[in-house]
Amino acid sequence: MPMTRPHPLWISAIAVVAGCGLLLMSRFGALQWPSVLVYSGIVAFLGGLVSTLAPPRWFGFARRFHAPLAGALAGAVLFLAGCYWPVRAFDTPSPTTRLDAFMPEYDFHERHEILIQAPPDRVRAALDRVAWSDLGVMETLGRVRAVAMGGSSRGGRLSPTPIVDSVRNPRSGFFPLDDTPREFVFGLAGRPWENAAIRLTAAGFRSWAEPGSIKVAANFLIQDAGTDRSRVVTETRIVACDAAARTKMAHYWALIYPGSGLVRRSLLEAVRLRAEKP
Repeated sequence: MPMTRPHPLWISAIAVVAGCGLLLMSRFGALQWPSVLVYSGIVAFLGGLVSTLAPPRWFGFARRFHAPLAGALAGAVLFLAGCYWPVRAFDTPSPTTRLDAFMPEYDFHERHEILIQAPPDRVRAALDRVAWSDLGVMETLGRVRAVAMGGSSRGGRLSPTPIVDSVRNPRSGFFPLDDTPREFVFGLAGRPWENAAIRLTAAGFRSWAEPGSIKVAANFLIQDAGTDRSRVVTETRIVACDAAARTKMAHYWALIYPGSGLVRRSLLEAVRLRAEKP
């Protein structure tokens, strides 16, 4: 591909888009390289398509088709690098929470927290009342996921049932693992990339290891922050039952991680609004 000097405006636009993208992703949760690379690849591919509308010399190429071709190649490399980024194993040497007890070792994780101006008892009551319908972002993400899974973009109204109660429902894909006044722990097992889940008991959760599947353990932990304040932490941990499941989950996690973080942050904000409401 014959190259010339790219237009300064194009270089500036790339820098601005990259910076805004990283800032946006950091708002959903701590940056994780697989997701950063996957979404950078998607943006590079789309940027290549958009480049067909501008003069090729802006991008430092002599011919118009060179820019979209470069975008497609860069996008593919970044996307595949994110999907096949090495999976790092985590462990908890000194368990301190009920989540630690159920899943001390894991392959994927995310953690979010929020400070609430209310005592722990009031925060727990608010957590028990928060429903999916309190999370406006859930409807949009649900439609996106449905389309990605080959379904329809039309979705029903979100349930007004409290989230904690829906987890306890036997028809739910989730199931409770433990429940104390300060910590609620729940799980999921199966193959989420196929929309397949199996319901387990707390006793059977630790030993269950069906090939090709994963296990998820998540919690809401309420900590006393003093002076009638509480810190609420929600953490999600995922462990694969075998190498094949680990690879598939790595691909799936790289794609859904930003949306997962957005949901959890929205949920914490909903708890805060309920707990701080006069």
